[in-house]
Amino acid sequence: MQGNRLTILRWPAAMVLTGLSLRVLYILVTHCYRFGPEHWSTFEMATLGHSLASGRGFALAEGAGPSAWTAPVYPYLIALAFLIFGVFSPAAAFALLLVNSVFAALTSWTIYRIARRLFTESVAVWSGWIWVLLPSSIYFAVYWFWETTLSAFLLSLLFLLTLQMANENRPLFWCGYGFLWGLIALINTSAVAWLPFAGCWLVYQLRCRQRPYLRAVVLGSVVFWLTLTPWLVRNYVVFGEPLVRGDFGVELRAGNNPQAQGWWVATYTYNNPVLARQYRSMGESAYVAEQGREARKWIAENPHRFLVVSLRRFVFFWAGIPHHGIAKIENVFSLAFSLLAVTGLVLACKRRIQGSFLFLSLLLFYPMVYYVTFPTPRYRHIIEPEMLMLAVSILAWGKARFLPQKSNPASVAGKTYAPVSGT
Repeated sequence: MQGNRLTILRWPAAMVLTGLSLRVLYILVTHCYRFGPEHWSTFEMATLGHSLASGRGFALAEGAGPSAWTAPVYPYLIALAFLIFGVFSPAAAFALLLVNSVFAALTSWTIYRIARRLFTESVAVWSGWIWVLLPSSIYFAVYWFWETTLSAFLLSLLFLLTLQMANENRPLFWCGYGFLWGLIALINTSAVAWLPFAGCWLVYQLRCRQRPYLRAVVLGSVVFWLTLTPWLVRNYVVFGEPLVRGDFGVELRAGNNPQAQGWWVATYTYNNPVLARQYRSMGESAYVAEQGREARKWIAENPHRFLVVSLRRFVFFWAGIPHHGIAKIENVFSLAFSLLAVTGLVLACKRRIQGSFLFLSLLLFYPMVYYVTFPTPRYRHIIEPEMLMLAVSILAWGKARFLPQKSNPASVAGKTYAPVSGT
């Protein structure tokens, strides 16, 4: 009987179901889905969803014209919930938090599959169950009306598919791969920063195995751009340029201004009533361009300050925005998590674990845009599944190294960190 229970703990399905049950139970017990329109208005995604559900189109403010403030998929999901359950209703809130919880729970499955492929069964099981209980994974599922949990799941799924397709050149697989990259671009555009590195790694792996890859890569690229085309065409017609997301100038200004300290400055964002009126009168395209000019002007006039603030943003991305009092525990946990992940990455590269380049490029290049704008915990959460696997792998290595087991620990360590051809 004890053995059966232990076997169940190794099932990814058990991780997913437990994770979903815990999040849904939390939502029901705390009633965190019950709040008024004023809370909804703090989420730009919800404002866009309200506009869509009300028939005003993809617009951030009434009378301000069309918007490309953010990628479109999640606002359309919110609009669908509003149409079915009512605008700003508790039922719509519950439905959206349930969807967030489903994606957060499913991430345990992708974590398990990746960790089992690259490390050991033990690392996979521990990583999957830790994700079930990880505070950030629960928080963003049950409180945030944003694409955070969906983005984390899709990026981890793309990580898994990238590993699996190192031996795959069938057109159908590459069509699906290109579609998923297009989908995540329409959900969280920042994640596409990792696409060139994942794609180049795949081509290198296929080339090393002497498998034809040119047709597959071209086909995947075509599907990727076809997935983006409707939104690109819409924005070209509306704004005169084929952009996926058009608020970079505002994001840059929110982190680079006379009050800049390394985090988001509310007085230099749309939350400022003066800037909100300016946004409505100028229209989004002109407003974003103006904010971008102001940000670049401040950077040019304050290069040393910009360098200092950017360094602070680097620290805040990995250690969290500074807290006070007992809340500093969050910073300690965040920093320890990051240090363990980086140490695991170094060891994975040293041992030439397959896919170590994928971990390295993701942790290096995904956060770069936030070093020049501003970081928040939500942005880091997207890559926390990969960080978690690296952190658990270094703990497992340390246990095998310094606390040897009776059942041939050398084989465990060897399985976890044996060199694999290609990184």
